[in-house]
Formats: sequence, structure tokens, C-alpha cells
Amino acid sequence: MKALLLMSGGLDSSSAAYYYTKKGLDFDCLFVDYGQKSARMQLKSSSIICGKLNKKLLVANIKKLRNLFISSEDWLKPHEPIVHRNVIIIPIAIAFAKEKGYQEIIIASVKEDCEYEQNRYEIMNELKRLGEILGVKVSTPFAGMPKSFLLKIGVSSGLDPSLTYSCLLGHKYHCGQCSQCTKRKEAFKAANLPDPTKYLKFS
Repeated sequence: MKALLLMSGGLDSSSAAYYYTKKGLDFDCLFVDYGQKSARMQLKSSSIICGKLNKKLLVANIKKLRNLFISSEDWLKPHEPIVHRNVIIIPIAIAFAKEKGYQEIIIASVKEDCEYEQNRYEIMNELKRLGEILGVKVSTPFAGMPKSFLLKIGVSSGLDPSLTYSCLLGHKYHCGQCSQCTKRKEAFKAANLPDPTKYLKFS
């Protein structure tokens, strides 16, 4: 059975990629550029991770969608153009998987993700039902797991976390202050692992 792992280049999806590679699962990775400000750095990290694991990285470029969701009043949060991005990204992945013969889609969501998207649990259940209709299993195996625990799994499977990227702003170095940088810091601390991330000085 061949799977498709949704890849962002962050700690969670990268940890999952190393974990499943170590388990011997046959999978490719899919990166979706939906207009997020960090897309360039995310894709860079995704490419590095997939290259090290010898995994195929597929890229879906739908970044022009950003223009529909961002207005002049939204300039304070340009890094998050689509709050409910899973409603867009996952159906694309399901349709692609159905067309290309993937039997499963793996989403490396963790427990903390529910804090940032209202109704995430209900949304994911409906998306899983959509997958069932098309004969594609939508898996969220780490959904009840703390980010720190998945990080431990990734590192124990060979992940070098310095190669990953989490920041929402898309700069060369992590800002250290956005929600994703904060969760990244907390994950290393909770996992009792050294944080190799380069943060901007003001963080």
C-alpha cells in the first residue's frame, strides 16, 4: 500500500517522514503552496528532508488563492492567508491520491494544532468521510500526541531538527515570537532536547 504524506518541512511532518521511513512504509510527500508567507522556506526544508530520505516530493502550487483571502484590512496577519486551509488542502490531496493510486494520506497533526483552528476535530472527521467515499484512507495517527512526543520520535528515527522550518514569517531565521515558533520552543523544552534553531536576536 502506497501512502502520501502531507509535508510542510516543520517538526511534525518531518518527524513523521523519518518515523515512517524507518518503519519501511512506501510513501511520497506532497507540499502545498497556498500562498503562506513561509512557503519558500517550508519548501526548502521539505526538499532537504525528502532528499535525505530519498522520498519523492510533489509540489502543488495554488499560491494565487491567497489573493482571494487577503484584503487591505488583513495586513497584520499576511502569513496566514487561509485559516481553514485544511478544508482546501486535504480535498486536493484526496483527489490526487484517488487519481494516482495512493491508498492513504497521512497528516502529521498533533494535539496542539486544535488550538489554532475552530472545529478542527469536526472538520477532520468530515474530511475522513470524504476520503472513505473515494476509497482513500485519511490518517491522523499523531492527533492526540503532544508535539514534543512526536519530536522525540522523529529525532530517535534520525531526524536532524535543525533542517526543519516552523516560523510563520518566512525569514531565513525563525522569528522566535510567532505562534509556531513559540510551540517549537516549547516542544524542545518539553522533550528535554537541545534546540538547534537559529532565532532572530530580538526573540
